[in-house]
Amino acid sequence: MSLEKEKLHAALTAAFNEFIDAFSAFDESQINKKPAPGRWTPAQIAIHIILATDGVPDQSTKVSDREVDLLLPHIRPWWEDLSQKFKSPGSLQPDEQARSKHEVLKELDRVRKKDLDILESQDLTMICLGFELPGVGYLTRYEWLWFIEMHLKRHTFQLKNMKPV
Repeated sequence: MSLEKEKLHAALTAAFNEFIDAFSAFDESQINKKPAPGRWTPAQIAIHIILATDGVPDQSTKVSDREVDLLLPHIRPWWEDLSQKFKSPGSLQPDEQARSKHEVLKELDRVRKKDLDILESQDLTMICLGFELPGVGYLTRYEWLWFIEMHLKRHTFQLKNMKPV
């Protein structure tokens, strides 16, 4: 495994583990309670993460004609400015269904394994044509996996700052 791949593997693993730990800190009785009107429950945040990190949009790909990480500087500022609020696309918004903690943790483990498998077994230089990131463009698998890592960190911060309900 190359040094960059090892760095991504360590960062992605840590981000998943930290998110799972933050979610796990909530009691079963707390995970389906909204901290405030119009806000997501801890379970809804976790479902959003499951929907958003369930692999990369690589149903169709093309060989890259650029550096594998060229677009990361355009993506990183979105996630690092924690004061910014984003509207999630409809397909990534959680429903109102109550979830069990066990069910959510099982799904989080599944997507963690799936993403780490992509990292270890797929060509990360390929450009994924399944989804174009608005204002940025099509990302490589490498960039998508870093995107997932940053997304996890942002929502870990959100979970850690939720007051227990």
